[in-house]
This record gives sequence, C-alpha cells and structure tokens, in this order.
Amino acid sequence: MNAPFLFRSLAAAALLSATAVGASAQQTRSVSSFQVIKASGAINVFLRQGAATEVKVDAPAGVLERIKTEVQGNTLAIYREKGSMLSWGNEKVNVYITCPTLTGLEVSGASDVKSDTPFTADNFTIRASGASDVTMALNAKSLMAHASGASDLRLTGRVERQQVHLSGSSDYQAYNLQSRTAAVEASGSSDAYVAVSEELSSRTSGASDIHYKGKPRVTK
Repeated sequence: MNAPFLFRSLAAAALLSATAVGASAQQTRSVSSFQVIKASGAINVFLRQGAATEVKVDAPAGVLERIKTEVQGNTLAIYREKGSMLSWGNEKVNVYITCPTLTGLEVSGASDVKSDTPFTADNFTIRASGASDVTMALNAKSLMAHASGASDLRLTGRVERQQVHLSGSSDYQAYNLQSRTAAVEASGSSDAYVAVSEELSSRTSGASDIHYKGKPRVTK
C-alpha cells in the first residue's frame, strides 16, 4: 500500500470516527442501590447526596452506549467499553450521581470525582490511583484514604479519625478536614496536609512530607 493511499485511508477513518462520535447527549440510567462507586478510564463523576438514586451519563452521542454503569454487588462500576474502533478515550464523559448513602470511592485511570454536596457516613474509604483526583466534603466517624500514582485528594469537613496512605507523587490536601486523630504514611515524593487536634502518627520515606495544623501529640 503506497503512502498517499494509506494517509487518505487513515484520514477518512478518523473523519468517520469523529462524525460517529457526534454532539454531546445525556441518558438517565436505571440502576439498583449501591454503597460504593468505582470509576475508571477518564470518567468525570459529580456527586450529590439526596433521597433518591439517580445516574445520568453525559457523553458524545456516538459513544454514549459504550459508557457502562453496572451494579456489581454493592458497587456501581462506571467504565468505558473496550474494543471500540480507533480511539475515543479523549472524549469527555461526565456522570452525575445522586444517592442517599455512600461508603466508598474507587477511582483509577485519570478519573475525577467531585461532590457538589457534603456526604455524611459512618465509615468512608477512598482509593485513588493512576493520576486520579477526588474533591469532596465529608462528615464521617472514620476515613481511610489511599492515593497512588500521582493522584490528589482534596477533602473538607469533619471526621473523628483518618488513616492516610500516599505513594508515588500523590498529594493529600486536607487542612480543611478537621479530625481528632490521624495516622499518615507517605512515600515517594508525596505530600500530606492534615488538621489534627489530639494525636498524629506520621511516617515518611523518600522525598515525602507531612504537614499538620493543630496541636496534636505527634509520634513517628
């Protein structure tokens, strides 16, 4: 195959793909109840705590059906279907979720989660990896947070205790998350910023730093 023909073929395929993607469209999904949200593959999730469960997907019309929202056990999994023609991984996908209760987030593959309202829970877990970000207001008894692979967590609100694990250039911005006790481990070149009133356990390695405000008893 000669070069000009190959170029024209690729250009035509790209044009067809772009045409198929089309303008943005929104679809409401019917899902059963869930306690955890798992988002992967460059998905943007916007959260609200409300009485009724609602899931809306906003994406280019040509790929809307390839955005999967499936409840597996107690987890709502949101991901992009594999095996599509060419690449549509750069297309913007927003998912708007309202739910009455939530106990955890699992975010990976450059996905972002933002809460539009504060969430109230007894125990809450956040796991972020692969350059993913979570921005959230939270009121809980306990929080367990894990961030790896250049992921960032930005949290506000109040918890009684928080346990934080950071690795691989991740950041934990939680000066506005009030807590009584905190245990923080940071490795690689990660940074943690916590607000603690009573007791702080900190452990660092590599080029990581743990910053705190308040007057806790500090153990290392």
